[in-house]
Amino acid sequence: MGGLETAIANQGGPLILLNVFLQQIGVPVPAEPTLLVAGSLVARGHLSVFAIGGAVLTATLIADVTWYLVGRRYGARALRFALRGSAKPEQRLDQTMRLFARWGSAAFALAKFIPGVPMVGPVLAGSSGITWRVFLAYDVIAMSAWAGAFTGLGVIFAGDVGRIVKLLDRVGVWGLVVGAAVVVVLAARALARRRRAATAPVREEIVVPTLLVDVVASAPTGRADRAA
Repeated sequence: MGGLETAIANQGGPLILLNVFLQQIGVPVPAEPTLLVAGSLVARGHLSVFAIGGAVLTATLIADVTWYLVGRRYGARALRFALRGSAKPEQRLDQTMRLFARWGSAAFALAKFIPGVPMVGPVLAGSSGITWRVFLAYDVIAMSAWAGAFTGLGVIFAGDVGRIVKLLDRVGVWGLVVGAAVVVVLAARALARRRRAATAPVREEIVVPTLLVDVVASAPTGRADRAA
């Protein structure tokens, strides 16, 4: 095994817990690569899937309950703060509004999959007055789908993940940083073009909670400003 795989195999639970917690609390440290490597280690018998599940569950609940309480206490201000961590807060807000209009209370769980702002969902849940039971139920479902997807991919493509990790061990930390940055930039640009192409012609009226209306109304720049 390479150095990265050895570290995850030896310190699997604590390392995964820390990585997932940092991502879910809002630090731009992606946990998906760690879950992919962890999945490949499960396939080769070097790591337990229960260790991964326990670490992800603990980290996600700590981070999400924290944001839920923040949203419950500060309302629209907390949602604006959470969206501020995104490179395109207005676009993320628009995505959140559409999710809420279509899915109702389940929207805060789906918001976890909006790139770059995993904390928006719990903040939205707390700000909207969603009960603890509903919040925890949807949060566990969203967490299981997210972590299960990436861990499962690691299991399925264990051989490929292992080869990539060995290559990264050779190029070193700076090679990893540069390579990850390039991949993220290219993926973000492709996703942005795809979303613009899909949503540009559509101008539909949607019903959103008062909280989101307040966020839109207080935004420094928005559709109304551009129209003026």
